[in-house]
Amino acid sequence: MKYISLAAASSLALSLASCDFNTPLPNNGYDPLDGPGANGQFGIVEPQGPSYLAGSFLQTTSPMTAFYSRFPSAMDQPDKTLPARVDVKVISTKGSYVKVEVVNTGDVGYVPSVMLGEKRSANEVPVTGTPGEIQGGPSAVAPPEDLNIVAPGMRDPSLPAE
Repeated sequence: MKYISLAAASSLALSLASCDFNTPLPNNGYDPLDGPGANGQFGIVEPQGPSYLAGSFLQTTSPMTAFYSRFPSAMDQPDKTLPARVDVKVISTKGSYVKVEVVNTGDVGYVPSVMLGEKRSANEVPVTGTPGEIQGGPSAVAPPEDLNIVAPGMRDPSLPAE
């Protein structure tokens, strides 16, 4: 039994020693850090994005959402950019792009699906303004100044240091 494991280990060590680990692996000219369509390789399949139902309303999530007037190829640049929270209506989805109609302008084009999100309801919109303008803001919940509130385990700041 000892001799069999010794023979197996020595043959494994001999086969590993004969390998040349300094030779780069064949990659057929593909560099994973290149952008899509670089080096003339347009056959790369893009991942599928989320599928949105036609007729649903979404909003752009990025302040620089890319907008293409026609379905983009690998080297196309966006025709324009849309600001964040622009309402769009879904027409269809194709790959990782969504064909949309911009609600305010009526422009029809393609937007990357990762730059779209569900439309916020009125309850989720952040409130802006100064604390005095917001009903129930920080001034409404601040404790009176004459009240010394000390958290459990903390030293009272009005007492002299020990």
